Amino acid sequence: MNAVPSAGPSRRNFLSVAGIGALALVSGGALAGCGQRTTSVASNASEALLPTHMPLQAAAADIPGTAQGVPSAFYKYPAPFRSVQAAPLKGGKITAITNLFGTAPNARADNPAWQAIEARLGGQVEITSVSSDDYATKFNTIIAGGELPDLMLNDGAAVPNIVEFLQAKCADLTPLLGGDKIKDYPNLAAIPEVFWKQTVQAGKLYSLPIPRNLTGGSGFVNQTLLESVGIKSTEDIKDKDDFYRVAKELTNPSKNQWALGSTKFGLTMLHHMFRTPNVWKNDGGKLTRAFETDEYLAAIEFAAKLYKDGLYVPGSEGWTKSQMVNSFISGKVAMIYDGLPAYIGPTGYGRSIPAANKANKAVPFIPVGHDGGKAQTWLDNVTFGTVMLKKADEAKLKEVLAVANFLAAPFGSEEYLLLNYGAEGADYTLDANGNPVVTDRALLDNAVPWKYLAAPQQVVYDPSNKDIVDVMHNAYSKLIPLGVEDPCGTLFSPTNASKGAKLGQPVSDAATAVIAGRGTMDALKSAVADWKKNGGDTIRSEYESALAK
Repeated sequence: MNAVPSAGPSRRNFLSVAGIGALALVSGGALAGCGQRTTSVASNASEALLPTHMPLQAAAADIPGTAQGVPSAFYKYPAPFRSVQAAPLKGGKITAITNLFGTAPNARADNPAWQAIEARLGGQVEITSVSSDDYATKFNTIIAGGELPDLMLNDGAAVPNIVEFLQAKCADLTPLLGGDKIKDYPNLAAIPEVFWKQTVQAGKLYSLPIPRNLTGGSGFVNQTLLESVGIKSTEDIKDKDDFYRVAKELTNPSKNQWALGSTKFGLTMLHHMFRTPNVWKNDGGKLTRAFETDEYLAAIEFAAKLYKDGLYVPGSEGWTKSQMVNSFISGKVAMIYDGLPAYIGPTGYGRSIPAANKANKAVPFIPVGHDGGKAQTWLDNVTFGTVMLKKADEAKLKEVLAVANFLAAPFGSEEYLLLNYGAEGADYTLDANGNPVVTDRALLDNAVPWKYLAAPQQVVYDPSNKDIVDVMHNAYSKLIPLGVEDPCGTLFSPTNASKGAKLGQPVSDAATAVIAGRGTMDALKSAVADWKKNGGDTIRSEYESALAK
């Protein structure tokens, strides 16, 4: 749960730059992992003058990324370069409000990392850090008071009337960042266009993106168990019937081994195989919720057949995520869903699977279409959120954007090391290969939430294992081109914000009951009808109105 770089179980472990991953879209809706959010401004990106993508020619990646958002990959930390030459504040001060995940940081007076960052900034950033549970309440209190900070995180839930708020109180950044104007902020210009699309409302750039790696993926498979039944890769599975055959061969209760575990967390790969829409389907402005579609129902029916025939661990519909993870690490289960970032780092599957059994190896699941055609993944991890700037004169906005440009320093830069690993000597040292190794105090020094005020595109980095980096980059390269967006992912529905999760839960429960053999497809369809009647159609209408705008 990678909210800030952490040393993991050992205080001298290498830090991973994995980002915050998404969990599965299960029967009733999306489960966000580790604080991940989506933005909530209605996006009309096609109307906007988006920033021109200008990649930095500095730290060469071992495996380059793409303009479409496939992340670059690094086997070690490159020789650091300075991405920002002049201090942006020149003795001034700006203010900010953002989320805080985990423990509060060491205070500025006892925090060499904080002091070093502000020395480079040339002034102070007064940050109001609020726990994610309390963020919406605190932010709306500040809005009501009228004294807005210069930088404001929009985590997707904080502002009920986001469109009106943006237009009334926030700066239109198009004149400063649109097109080639962004060249004045090269670190921001290095962020690909796909992330900037999340920042548009009514044809204008109203915020800065906090990029993630676009997709949470389709889950993981124990490669060693897969090969034991004659399949080198999930890409070799031909269709749903072949998937059933492979799952059958992977299941051996006498050896305490099953193909699948947890109907709660294990459906994403099936939804991708059946091309279930990503939360909503947009047909010319008419919206259909994923669980209203034939694709969704077919995926649930297929899951029910797998469960009935004993290919899921019996009773796993009630599992917690920890039970699912432990079953996969132990080899009890061959295939699970978890977000792609769960593969990398000290406790990721790339290391934990062979640590539990050195003969085993895990890899991301690459899906095939149920009918033999292409599968479909979900672009469900595009941004953590966006950051708004309050209205101000041009000189002030340029100053704030210069600070954001510093905070968006890319991997490989001096500034990235400082922002993510702290002050050299106090918070980390460099090993013989130039990779940062943390000290005892690093976790609390680095807990200042700079990364939720501006951030670069993420990368794949694990200096402990070249193969892990290769596997992750390969997965992103194959999954991102299969990805589809949630057409409502950048829109706001007041009804969905207030009771969407509660409305969707009976549908999720009904689907789980079908899979476990306790319920019927008719009961599931009835739950969907109740969802429509009790508020789902209102949510649909609100989203359709936002799309029309």
